[in-house]
Amino acid sequence: MNKLRKNIYKLFPIAILGLYLHQNKFVSKREFNIIDKKIPSNFNGYKIIQLSDIHSDKIGISDILFLEKIKTEKPDIIIITGDLFDSYNNEPEIAYNLLSQFSSIAPCYFISGNHELRLQKDYNDLKIFMKRLGIINLNNIRQEINIKDHSISISGIEDFNYFKNEDKYNYYANYRNKLKSNIVENSYNILLAHRPEKFDMYSDLGYNLIFSGHAHGGQWNIPFLGRIYAPSQGFFPKYTNGIYENNNSKMIVSQGLGNSSFPTRLNNRLEYIVVNLFNKF
Repeated sequence: MNKLRKNIYKLFPIAILGLYLHQNKFVSKREFNIIDKKIPSNFNGYKIIQLSDIHSDKIGISDILFLEKIKTEKPDIIIITGDLFDSYNNEPEIAYNLLSQFSSIAPCYFISGNHELRLQKDYNDLKIFMKRLGIINLNNIRQEINIKDHSISISGIEDFNYFKNEDKYNYYANYRNKLKSNIVENSYNILLAHRPEKFDMYSDLGYNLIFSGHAHGGQWNIPFLGRIYAPSQGFFPKYTNGIYENNNSKMIVSQGLGNSSFPTRLNNRLEYIVVNLFNKF
């Protein structure tokens, strides 16, 4: 019995390490099919990969393995929904290397998260680097994606803190007005917005499909309690992962690909998201 107990004690640290690696280093894939009659027929099967909240860290066990997964998917576009940087422990060269690889796989679209805005010099350098790579910085602008004679609209909004920093009295109205100005009537409107807690606003304005991150999947997912905490939402957050619907809007929230000031996850895997658009299925 004593020998068995000793063996169990020896295995316990290995089990803890295995659990940590599984939750914090192995990357899972989550896939959604979005069916909407407003999606033009030329976009049937159009594939979008969402990457979010990398936090200036290598992705998973190996960047090489992760990038091979993304290449195999053969996406039409890659979208990056903020917090590529990490204001607590930033290593820009990691982000630069990843962006170089992503841009060689498919056209890329980027929006800021709150961490980019805390690192203004690094963020300004990042903008220059993305421009060289042809990555589209979609903050506060709209573009059309065209396939032959059909198009969809894709917009991005700078992180909410950008508007707070610009005008501390009118930031909420300015944020909403900028979102409103990028809606295209009679088009399928996609929005990249770092913060999911603004979903009611995105939906009210008429965006059809929203991609968000920021919540880190609620960090710890505890049986019978649920997701414990998310930035800007606090304890037991409403929007943490997966797909949410309101009126004619759908929002996809990524659990993210990294950790920040809170370094561990529980029942909440790192993930990349694949979205397939369909006019009909």
